[in-house]
Amino acid sequence: MTILLEQHIATIKDAGKKLTGTKRRKFQAQVTIDYLNSNPRLAERTFGWGRETVELGLNELRMGYTCVNNVKARGNKKIEKKTAIKNRYL
Repeated sequence: MTILLEQHIATIKDAGKKLTGTKRRKFQAQVTIDYLNSNPRLAERTFGWGRETVELGLNELRMGYTCVNNVKARGNKKIEKKTAIKNRYL
């Protein structure tokens, strides 16, 4: 394991915050592999990243495929869809 200075940790955290989705997971996984011996718990403690996210990124790198996020399915639905579903069951 490489010893990281506080300045390096701050730079890596900042770079991780600027990425999103798959790119972020792959970046976090690669940093974990390079500096933390592929240990997601240590990445969580050192950089404040979610352990599950780092594990997913490590698995994506290891297996060679990317997990798809269904971001549009999250959140509050439009009122038109909500009432249509309610009216269908009445």
